[in-house]
Amino acid sequence: MSSRRGVLELPPVVGRFVDGVGTFYADDSDTGRPVRCRFIWSGVTPTSCRWEQAFSTDGERTWETNWIMEFARTG
Repeated sequence: MSSRRGVLELPPVVGRFVDGVGTFYADDSDTGRPVRCRFIWSGVTPTSCRWEQAFSTDGERTWETNWIMEFARTG
């Protein structure tokens, strides 16, 4: 979602949760080169979860994880 334009961005992220782990994919590009994006939600509890982002430039043979966030509810 673009907060500047107020519209959903393309391409969409597509995936699902299986056994408590959500895996979602999208196609993108980096300086004109196609990139496959993967987003994983795991360790989901009422008070915490983990999210990670990875990119593949070789047709999903290898992935480079470049961002991990761990969330915790406060208060």
